[in-house]
Amino acid sequence: MKLSFKDFKKSSKQNWLTKVEKDLKGKPIENLNWIISEELKVSPFAHSDDLKELPKPILRDGKSNNWEKGVLIIVKNVKTANKEALILLEKGANALCFELLKSPNKKELRVLLTGINHEWISTGFIFHQKTWKSIVQNFLSIVKDKDLNLKKVAFSIQFSDGTTILPSEYPVIQKLSKQLPLAKLITINARVFHQGQKNVVEEVVQTISKANSYLEKWNKKDLELKSLLSNIQFSIQLDDSYFLNIAKIRVLKILWNLIVKSWKSSLKSNITIETHLTSSTQTDDENYNKIKATTQAMSAVIGGTNRLYIYPSDSFKNKKETLNAQRIALNTQYLMQLESYLDKVQDPAAGSYYLEKLTDDLAQAVWKKFKEIN
Repeated sequence: MKLSFKDFKKSSKQNWLTKVEKDLKGKPIENLNWIISEELKVSPFAHSDDLKELPKPILRDGKSNNWEKGVLIIVKNVKTANKEALILLEKGANALCFELLKSPNKKELRVLLTGINHEWISTGFIFHQKTWKSIVQNFLSIVKDKDLNLKKVAFSIQFSDGTTILPSEYPVIQKLSKQLPLAKLITINARVFHQGQKNVVEEVVQTISKANSYLEKWNKKDLELKSLLSNIQFSIQLDDSYFLNIAKIRVLKILWNLIVKSWKSSLKSNITIETHLTSSTQTDDENYNKIKATTQAMSAVIGGTNRLYIYPSDSFKNKKETLNAQRIALNTQYLMQLESYLDKVQDPAAGSYYLEKLTDDLAQAVWKKFKEIN
């Protein structure tokens, strides 16, 4: 006998709730609600009746959910850091982020970047704000000396204190972006807003408010908004809250698109989100850290991150970040691609009633608060 979905009767959410409450022996299902904060309470039971219509998938550029596999290298010595970078590139990393403890001159920066083809990877830097123009100009000069195609060089900067470039320097950004069209010179550092799951609504509100303030300041300078949007990237943190991590990334995409379109409907709101795993969830147990990092990384990828940094499991115990631990962290990303195929579908969370409802509830709570303060 051939069966089809037509052979099954449609069951409403109320039918299911009646059954669930019977199994709970009279206890209200509300007792099982996940109370994240005053603004956000999540039912454990999701149904198609919760949504007027199933939202469309959150699409991105390209036809896949591919992401950049990032490694963070703390630069204490430029030669040592370069050696580490080359080893990790050989092992498959395609996004390097150099955290500069002191500002390098052009000669030191050249040593740091020796042997690296910037057309093939994404190159990022974290450093003190005062030195940004000299570092960017030196990087640009070094890339030119390597005879690389500037249109293929993905480059980003962010400041160690969480600030961004001053409005008075916006014309410089516009000039530089013409030479490095793939550059991300303004990083909205949302990691400083992260205070755990109870603060997730406020975290996203502060993130989009900060990003929107740059649109306002840029507009006052009478500069082209399109060139600003191409320069913005978001840097966020994730913790142990698996489903909330997924929803947070999806909500950031949805609301940023809404904000951009409210400024000018013809603008494309292509968003770049780099994701870091928060140090507060790590322990002295390296094996436990690997397990935690894997689930956090999965939530980042399912949410749709563009770049992912998984810290080595020993970095919080002895601060050494051994190459072996760094390689295992990197291999975690490869396993998610090569064995789990998490890079094949653009929005893996699309169609899940629970995740769609959680995304919608979080977006509504954030948008309400955003409108109140803006």
